[in-house]
Amino acid sequence: MRNKIIFTFIFTLSFLVQSSEMKDVRELNKIHSSPFSDSYIVTFDGSSKGFSLDKIKIDKPKERTLKKIRFLSDEDTYAIKVFGKDNKFLYTLGIGNPFYASYQHIGYEDRDYMGGPVTSAKIEIAIPLHIEPTSFIISKRDMSGKFKDIQEISIE
Repeated sequence: MRNKIIFTFIFTLSFLVQSSEMKDVRELNKIHSSPFSDSYIVTFDGSSKGFSLDKIKIDKPKERTLKKIRFLSDEDTYAIKVFGKDNKFLYTLGIGNPFYASYQHIGYEDRDYMGGPVTSAKIEIAIPLHIEPTSFIISKRDMSGKFKDIQEISIE
């Protein structure tokens, strides 16, 4: 009986020692910005001719910006792919259709269309500071529903 207890103790102790050596500390980083912490605020100017990087600043994102930023969905016509160090793909953000303005006030409920096209747009996205983007690719959904890369923008 005593040998069984000693054997169990040694056996358990060896697993505890081995498991502590095998632990790989992984930290989960959020990929969405918080309105309470600083983020990279990246602003793009968009038109039918293309997109350009307007400015990048470090600030707390506005809730209006955070509401617009989301992962890619079926409703998005345009998307921004975010790349990090060594041109590594990080994630894709859906930006809807920035060239279509929707009516958002009372009085247009009886209309067939609830918006109209616009010629230019300012697109603002927020990226957490730990991500450190190096480039972006703007993509547009084609008629088949697949995204085609239309422009690459590098951060200089």
